[in-house]
Amino acid sequence: MSLFKTHRTSQAEARLEKEIHDLMHDLEHLKASASHDAQRSYEQLRERAEGLLQHSCQRGSETYHSLSRHCQQVGQCACNCVRAHPWASLAAGVGAAALLGLLVARGRDD
Repeated sequence: MSLFKTHRTSQAEARLEKEIHDLMHDLEHLKASASHDAQRSYEQLRERAEGLLQHSCQRGSETYHSLSRHCQQVGQCACNCVRAHPWASLAAGVGAAALLGLLVARGRDD
């Protein structure tokens, strides 16, 4: 035994080593637990994001089909109107073309 080492200091060292060992064990357990909690949170976040994506895709599909039906109805109404009033439709088409031509020609002059 050395000059400064006594039975009491040996016991204190042993207790300190045990406390350090227990602390390291607890830290490893905490690390594993935190990793498990983070993984679980990640999985929950991922499931929620997938659910929101599916919901958005479903809403987008519904909107697309609704808009498609509406456009078909508008097209059918326009076709019926042109068939019911061919001369007025022709005059409206010529007027729109003339207006467009005037705007294009005016843009070139500037």
